[in-house]
Amino acid sequence: MSNMRLKPSSTETGKSAMRVTRVVRKALLYSGCSALSVSFMLDAGLGHAATISAASHKKAVSVHKATRKAINATRLEEVTVTARRRSERIERTPISMTTVTGTQFTERGITSIAKIQDMAPNISFGNVASNSGVANAAAVFIRGIGQTDFSFGVDPGVGMYVDGVYVGSPVGAVLNMVDIANVSVLRGPQGTLFGRNTIGGAVSVSSLTPNDKLSAKADVKYGTANRINARLFFNVPLTKTLAANFSVGSFMQDGYVNAPYQKNQRKLGNQDTQVYKGALRWHPIDKLSVVLRGDWTRDRSNGAPFVTTGVNPSATSSMIALNNNLAGGTYTNCSAVSCYNSRYYSKNTNYGSQPDYSNMTNWSTSATVDYEISHYLDLKSITAYRKTVGQFAQDRDGSPIGINYVTDHYQEKQFSEEFQANGRALNNKLHYSTGVYYFDQSGYDVNPTQFYILSLMSGGKFKDKNYAAYAQVTYSFTKKLNVTAGVRYTEDDKTFIPNQYYTHTIGAPIISIPNGTRIVPLKAYHNNNARWTPMVNISYQFMPELMGYTTFSQGFKGGGFTQRLTNIASAPPSFRPESVNTFEGGLKYYGLNHRLRLSAAGFFTFYDDVQLLVADATNIGPYYTNAGKAQISGFELEGQYALGDGWTVNGSVGMTDAHYTSLTASVQGLNLNSMFVLVSKWTGNVGISKRIDLGSYGVITPRVDAMYRSRYNANLNAIMYNTLIQKKYITVNMSARWVSTNERYNFMVGLDNATNEKFMSWGSYSGSFGNYQKSFDRGRQWYVQGGVSF
Repeated sequence: MSNMRLKPSSTETGKSAMRVTRVVRKALLYSGCSALSVSFMLDAGLGHAATISAASHKKAVSVHKATRKAINATRLEEVTVTARRRSERIERTPISMTTVTGTQFTERGITSIAKIQDMAPNISFGNVASNSGVANAAAVFIRGIGQTDFSFGVDPGVGMYVDGVYVGSPVGAVLNMVDIANVSVLRGPQGTLFGRNTIGGAVSVSSLTPNDKLSAKADVKYGTANRINARLFFNVPLTKTLAANFSVGSFMQDGYVNAPYQKNQRKLGNQDTQVYKGALRWHPIDKLSVVLRGDWTRDRSNGAPFVTTGVNPSATSSMIALNNNLAGGTYTNCSAVSCYNSRYYSKNTNYGSQPDYSNMTNWSTSATVDYEISHYLDLKSITAYRKTVGQFAQDRDGSPIGINYVTDHYQEKQFSEEFQANGRALNNKLHYSTGVYYFDQSGYDVNPTQFYILSLMSGGKFKDKNYAAYAQVTYSFTKKLNVTAGVRYTEDDKTFIPNQYYTHTIGAPIISIPNGTRIVPLKAYHNNNARWTPMVNISYQFMPELMGYTTFSQGFKGGGFTQRLTNIASAPPSFRPESVNTFEGGLKYYGLNHRLRLSAAGFFTFYDDVQLLVADATNIGPYYTNAGKAQISGFELEGQYALGDGWTVNGSVGMTDAHYTSLTASVQGLNLNSMFVLVSKWTGNVGISKRIDLGSYGVITPRVDAMYRSRYNANLNAIMYNTLIQKKYITVNMSARWVSTNERYNFMVGLDNATNEKFMSWGSYSGSFGNYQKSFDRGRQWYVQGGVSF
């Protein structure tokens, strides 16, 4: 018998090779190693043993591509930030911060920047109508510090920046997403590099920059209450050195608060917004980049969504009480036609008869010139102009009776210029950033106001000029130890010209003042301040994956004036700047083969000369005052984990323990146990998603996100009332997003606030009127969205 060696068939050998390859690739997938090169060697090495059929080869290529996508999904997205004026990985930046990329917003179906509060700890980003009818005004709080009012007389406590430009007014700052690259939330005072009015922190929005790749994308969303969102973006290389992009967005949705006495019975809380943005990038040489940007937004609304839910029975000296007494009843027992009573109380209907509306147009333009003199020095100039014009009105008593009706004729414009010098020296051991800054803001807010007992013209003109110079350096004593120190000098000069006088009074014996009587003399009033704000930071890289840091920083928010006056005075009341001294320590980890990112920070803040918007019995309208001192302590913990096999988990928890330590006698109803406005002690969020590969049919990713907020004081006018305390709540969002294999097409279905929590977004109460105002969330919303990209 002759010796024979049996050979397996080519088909069997091919199947065996494929099985081995799949097993090895799967093992490598879970270990986090690169399967691309190994799988290539496996395919090549086994090729001499068998001839794989064409069909088997196609299947192998398909598996190879799917495996590569799955492997990419097991690694977290790299995040690079420029919070310190140089590009750094977020886990190497010694600042407590959250950065959400445009891709992450898209994956969640988010189109409003306000939703950043659902993705980061210790932040509240609200859209509030504080003592006015404005339907787009940001009220942002970070670590317990912020501001609820858009009045020119007061500055925000959290700075809003768009493409490096400070936005001086919260009006129109609840941005709709059309071409967002990322949004960063920086927690704690940012007074050195970002300047005044960042004592709570800063929110920095970056738009997409034109590049040399021809691309376009568009999507349309339809959902609850005829919600129609449409967005279009395209990028075009014009020449080898010139590129442009353009985006347009339309955001429409019906209102949800019934308003039977409004024109055409239109509902409050609708959206009708159009956004246009464009950018041009020119880089004639590698060292020079010039980016020009422009945007235009038109926002039309039927009015902010609010209702009256009742009256305070103890407000017996209020205008509602007076109306009921004159109607022949009592404050809480009045049934005549002209009585203000329970027929106007509701959780979903506003019975106001005077027109509610919010109409706003704003536009801006900026030029950023970046010139790299050498590898060690970069010069940058950011020049910007912004203008906002608006008219807002609100029937604040929510009834056909003329108790409280306010109107705003608003215009604001700002110009800013910043020169930066950023670089490195001493063999890259020293990094520095220095610069000068100029800001000029002016405008007017004219307020024709009608109260039950009197009518008046309120508001006036304002001007704000700000000058600053700063420097910050980081020195690497070793490869692991870095020390950063910085300081900023700021001069802040505010001018207010109040044009305020009475136009009508109800007459004796209640109140009788001649028409035209001025509330304050018509002249310019000044509030000028200058401050130094230093910071010191020490960071240590314990290992490549783990960094620790500690920071001391100061910040201040400018002083100002009470704009809305009703009592005759020799001058408009002014208030001092508020300031903070904050101590912070933190840890940042990024490891497990780039699958786990963790950050933790703890802080303690001394908060002095706290500015509060207050409505108590001493004044008809709300006023500002330096209420006293406070202390704020807390922590943040954030994490992202790519579990493997397409699973990803993210979440955060934040604690803000804010309390007053001393109060002035200028406020009635405030005590050391009073809660801060719109500030929850606990915030948290958790999300989980699963990437499911459908082979040639694309990829589908279902996800669930849950958000938690503990109770908070919703009264924008500071004083606590039980009915204006929002209890703790949890909201849940669910969605599923499909993307085609070539990533050209996508489709999404989602359900926001699936638990239908109609929590109180904000509330308002003034003892001069007696009624409780509340604005509730819309509740559960569904949507479907389809998109295409090229």
